[in-house]
Amino acid sequence: MPKRILLAEDDEDNRDLVKFVMKRSGMEIELLVAENGQEAVELALKEVPDLVLMDMQMPVMDGFQATQLIKANGATAHIPVIAFTAQAKAEDRARTLGVGCVEHYSKPMDPQELLNVIRKYLNE
Repeated sequence: MPKRILLAEDDEDNRDLVKFVMKRSGMEIELLVAENGQEAVELALKEVPDLVLMDMQMPVMDGFQATQLIKANGATAHIPVIAFTAQAKAEDRARTLGVGCVEHYSKPMDPQELLNVIRKYLNE
């Protein structure tokens, strides 16, 4: 049974790159895609993925608020959320971990490094 990953990312190029990396990974992955934080929360509640890759700067609702809402709901609180962000300062990392992210992954992404982080939380 494929693992389900929710990618919340407003940048089309980044979405396409993650889709490409997942396809080439050899992992059985079903990728769900949200283009803003509100869509991410709605999809997380509806689909209950195994993992969320959350961009932190998005329109409509940012990744910080979306992560807090996902973590506050009993049906989705267990889902590991990885901050997938261009923000790379120590205070950015502290803020993402503070809202409930299990990891802070800074863009630009290294495909193998990203897959290693994903595997860590999917127990692959």
